[in-house]
Amino acid sequence: YLQNPNGLGLRYYQIDAIKAVEDKIINHPDDKRSLLVMATGTGKTRTAIALIYRLLKTRMYNRILFLVDRSALGEQTLDSMKDCKISQSQSLYEMYDIKELKDIKVEGDTRLHIATVQGLIKRVLYSGDNKASIGQYDCIIIDEAHRGYIGDGDVSEEELEYKDEKDFIGKYKAVIDYFEADKIALTATPALHTVEIFGEPVYDYSYRRAVLEGYLVDYEPPHSIKTK
Repeated sequence: YLQNPNGLGLRYYQIDAIKAVEDKIINHPDDKRSLLVMATGTGKTRTAIALIYRLLKTRMYNRILFLVDRSALGEQTLDSMKDCKISQSQSLYEMYDIKELKDIKVEGDTRLHIATVQGLIKRVLYSGDNKASIGQYDCIIIDEAHRGYIGDGDVSEEELEYKDEKDFIGKYKAVIDYFEADKIALTATPALHTVEIFGEPVYDYSYRRAVLEGYLVDYEPPHSIKTK
C-alpha cells in the first residue's frame, strides 16, 4: 500500500495531492507548512485519511493532531475513519489509538487526536500551567483551514474574550505556531489569512477542473424572477 497510494481506491488527483505533500515534507524540511486546495466534493477527507495512514505507517510522525473548526466536522471525520477500510480490511480507527473530541489528554500510545480549534485555543492560551507541551504533536492537519476563525459552541466568546475576527485569527495562528510540528492544511477556498499562515498551495484541484473531468456536476445558471 505504501508503494501504491491507490490502496483506498483513490482518484488520480488525490494521489497527486498526497505525493505533493510528501514531496514538500521530504525535499523542503525547513518549510514546515503544506497547503492542499481541493474543491468541495472531491474527497478531501478520504485523501487526508490515506495521507495520515502513510505518515503513521512509515513512522514519519508518531502523533498527529487532526484539527477541525466545528464539533460536527470532527464527528464526521471520525465516522469516516471508522468506515474507510485501508489495510487487511481494517480501518484507521481499528489500526491506531485515536483520541476523540471529548478526550482532552493524549496518552503515550495515542497516534491520532481529533480536536477543535476552539478547544485547542483553550488548552494552549487559557490553561495556565496545564497547557499542552510544544512537542505534543509531530504533525497538525488542519481541515477547512480557511474557516479557522469561525466560533463554535465548544468555547463561548465570553470565555475567550475575542475582540473581533482579527483577534480570533491571531489566536488561531498563535496556537498553530505554538507547536513544534509540521502543518498540513486542507481547504476548498483559501482565504488571504490561509495563505499567510500556511503558504502557497503545494497542490490545487479546482472546481472547474473537477467538472471538466467529470468528477463534479456543474451548477445550473441562476434564474432571474421578477415580482411586484
